[in-house]
Amino acid sequence: MQFFVGVVVGASIVGLLVILIAPSRRVRAEPPIPRDVETKLLLGEDPDQGTTPPPAETHPAPYSPKDLAELRRLSEPRSRRKS
Repeated sequence: MQFFVGVVVGASIVGLLVILIAPSRRVRAEPPIPRDVETKLLLGEDPDQGTTPPPAETHPAPYSPKDLAELRRLSEPRSRRKS
């Protein structure tokens, strides 16, 4: 029984080493991926799709005089307090 366990453990270790060491030589021999393609892949985007600029931000309309008067009215202290 011990012999069988030793063979299984030995085969497992050899298999693990083959999985870890063998592909690393081929991977190191490959040219690196361009930085922009790598970034798109990591972000989950399609690297073949062109990038489009973001839409221009639209600023809200300036406050009207009526809006400014209401804001001033809200910021004024109240003269009467309810007890």
